[in-house]
Amino acid sequence: MSSKEWSEVELRIKHSSSVEELKKSLEDSQSLFFVISSSASNLTDAEKLTLSESTGIQQEWIFNVPSTDQQSSFLIKFSRYLKILLEDVAIKWLSKISEHEKKKLYYSNFIYGPVMDCFLTILSSLKQGRHLKVLQASYDVLKQFVSVGRLQQLIVEKSLARSNVEIESLATHLCNIPESIDNKMNLLNTHHLFERKNYIVVLMQNILGALERLQNQSSVKYDFVGKLVGKLAVLGDRNVVVQCLLEFVNRGHENGEQISEVLTFVSSQHLEAVTLPFFTCDYIPFKELKQFINVIFGPKIVLIGKLCTLMYHRLIFIKYFKDVRPKYLLFYPLTTREERRYLLTKTLFELLTVWGNKSSVDLQPYEHHLALCESIIICFYYMDNDERLIIKEKIMMLLAAGMPVHLDSNHSDFRRAGMVTAEILTQFLGISTDSPLKFDYEETADTRKLKSLLEGYTEEDFVVKEAPAQLIIESDQKVPDKFTDLDSDDDEDDLRPFSSSDKNLASVKPPVYLKECIEILTETRDAEKDFDKIAVTLRTLPRLLAEAKGSVDELALEITQIILSLSSEFYMEDFIECRKRILVNCAVVAPRTVADYLSYQFYEDNYTIGHRLDILDVIVQASRELSRIEVSPSEDQIEKTKMLNMKPWEIEVMERLKKKTKRFNSATKIAIGKENKFNPVCGNFFYALMNQYDKELRTLNLTEEDTLVLGRLIYTLGVVLHCASNAPAAPNMGKTLLDFVRVFTDIYVLDEYVKQSILFATSIVAQISPVAVMTAEIYPQLMDIRLWAEELLTDTISADTTELAVYALDIMDTVIGRGLFPSDINSLSKEYTPLSLKDTVINSNPKISEISSSES
Repeated sequence: MSSKEWSEVELRIKHSSSVEELKKSLEDSQSLFFVISSSASNLTDAEKLTLSESTGIQQEWIFNVPSTDQQSSFLIKFSRYLKILLEDVAIKWLSKISEHEKKKLYYSNFIYGPVMDCFLTILSSLKQGRHLKVLQASYDVLKQFVSVGRLQQLIVEKSLARSNVEIESLATHLCNIPESIDNKMNLLNTHHLFERKNYIVVLMQNILGALERLQNQSSVKYDFVGKLVGKLAVLGDRNVVVQCLLEFVNRGHENGEQISEVLTFVSSQHLEAVTLPFFTCDYIPFKELKQFINVIFGPKIVLIGKLCTLMYHRLIFIKYFKDVRPKYLLFYPLTTREERRYLLTKTLFELLTVWGNKSSVDLQPYEHHLALCESIIICFYYMDNDERLIIKEKIMMLLAAGMPVHLDSNHSDFRRAGMVTAEILTQFLGISTDSPLKFDYEETADTRKLKSLLEGYTEEDFVVKEAPAQLIIESDQKVPDKFTDLDSDDDEDDLRPFSSSDKNLASVKPPVYLKECIEILTETRDAEKDFDKIAVTLRTLPRLLAEAKGSVDELALEITQIILSLSSEFYMEDFIECRKRILVNCAVVAPRTVADYLSYQFYEDNYTIGHRLDILDVIVQASRELSRIEVSPSEDQIEKTKMLNMKPWEIEVMERLKKKTKRFNSATKIAIGKENKFNPVCGNFFYALMNQYDKELRTLNLTEEDTLVLGRLIYTLGVVLHCASNAPAAPNMGKTLLDFVRVFTDIYVLDEYVKQSILFATSIVAQISPVAVMTAEIYPQLMDIRLWAEELLTDTISADTTELAVYALDIMDTVIGRGLFPSDINSLSKEYTPLSLKDTVINSNPKISEISSSES
């Protein structure tokens, strides 16, 4: 079929006057469609015969595949053809075609067509479509597309492609399909296939099927699969992802090597989510699991720095394990090859250094320190006698430095754990065999557990739990097309009751450490959460953050990440207030780190408008709190406060003492200035927030739909600038803000709230700018905004905007007049009326005249 004939078929489909004419046009279009299909060109002869029999397509159309140049010339037309099917045909004729004809003439175009073009066209139509029939047709086609396993073909083609452009966005689209469907079709009862848990299993099955097909292929790149697995582990259920991977590794050694290659391409921010469930897996026998971990992680520990840092720094020192099974699994891969054993010695030295650090003993929770002692003993267990003798002197030096710290500790648990650890290490090093090191302490469950770690272990020591049931995806479930009954009570039994009474919360022990709060808030989704404990933690966190001493940047950032994405899964009356107070306190104790993170997250795609407004509110409150200089009360005020709580006879005695006390001279007290904590960090709150305002986002459009967010953004920048008005960087910040708001004054249609925010920000800039800066740098920009504000007085209907424009112009006139030279004032007087602008506007505008008279 020539290009001209194909264009004629397109026109006939688009302008069909009857169903029969449409069917005939669709049948003619398939002659071109199947010959350019990459699926048809990759099929065997037997598969092509089956395809011809099942679809009714003539065999010569499927067997006569054209050259690559001919295929590429038609692919552009094919994408346009798919768009016609999803829009014009769906709106006019799709409801009049039977299901059998839909499968043969409509769905087959997407099921057998070029997989990448089909997927992108479906996704684009689903996200951008506004007509209900277009959305329904896109949804039905996507359901067929996923059900027949076309995602597997998509992953295979992307892994074999020479150029992997835009793999990040494609992986994000694939992982976010359930959310995309919910956002567009939230009133329709969608298929269970696109529920988040079910979809994760389906996508993982397609990924593993693609890996099987890629085993015998050459020039395979696993970067796309790595991106997919990482995003699924973060956005979905990481335990389900790892369960599927372990089942795949269990089928053969080659599969484990493939998964090892995939982990190489998992991004740094997703690597922990993928790695952690391998070590916490409790439904596979220990002997088998350690072999799996050795095959997957062993070859990459030395080669990939980020994986080595994660496993032997973060998972040991920060994300510690309470159970000993993960610790044995963590160190096992280092013992299987000689080139990895040096990491055992290196990690042991780091563990002993932290173990003997005074700050570690004083500030860490006991559970964390006990896990540190267990890691030291397990790491020591895996070393042979020769290795122990080589490092004997170094270990004795570290023990000698760490034991006094433990013995001087005020907590008996810390002292006991240090004693037991030192006893075990010296015993196995063969030191003082005649009179071995022995401390006098009380035997507890923890001491017995530590001593048992070097006695070996068996399978009986670890309880193997039942494997979680794999989700079953049924294909024959009926999908209703009608709207859901929103008043239905069928699912009320699934709701979990929660009582947040003060009586229940009073019995819960509040957390004492910030790390303890993080553990409570990051419980796994599968476990039964203690909602009373979470509520107490949320109410305790603001106080713990306010009392935090030293550098807590890393902990504050981790708490911010958790709280920002935390949603209320139960009724808690002050949940919003607690959440916001925690975020503000995090920004106060770690302003640079948290402010940069919040500003970056403000322009991310996976947040709602409410989240973005919360971020701006947190930045405003944190700026005000950091810039607030607390003034200590005077002695008279302190004395009056004391007298309010005193008894009458105490007040009488105090007055008599005052009369009889003689003071020869009173020292003059010099007022000590208070430090403004906001000045050094004001740039982190200001510049990062406006850095990406022009970034294209799927869920945010500042100049069109989301003008409320734009107005709040400009208002927030104005407040931050006002809080930094005494900072040395304030003039440059004011100039930058003025350039920023000028961009939006050129837009003809602006929301009233945005206009008010621009006027507010401009007034702040005019007030804080020194005279030298006013005359030399920002005078032209300020005059442009002044002219724009004058136009508002005649064009704006809102009385609030008009009144604010008058006040802003008055401020600008005052400041400009103060900063101009006489020649500038003369030239300005020729351009404007000699009367003040405020008087001119009031006289010419009756509405403003009424406002002015009511104020006076």
